[in-house]
Amino acid sequence: MKGNLDKEKLRTQFKNRVEKFDKYFNDPEQFHKIFTELGFIYVEDGCDGFCPECEQMPKCETYKEIKDEWEWLYS
Repeated sequence: MKGNLDKEKLRTQFKNRVEKFDKYFNDPEQFHKIFTELGFIYVEDGCDGFCPECEQMPKCETYKEIKDEWEWLYS
């Protein structure tokens, strides 16, 4: 039963994040909040955000910070 609660919590968090993204994306006054309030990371080196196929992954400082999330997704 705990697994169902965790999944429901994740769904709720995801839904809220998508709603905020939509709101901020469509409002030029709040667009900057996409990067600050929603936890997204912006990298100026051409990063497309898909680490598993990135050639820069071994030396990427950002990947070192988020690798646990990628490993969780692929486990």
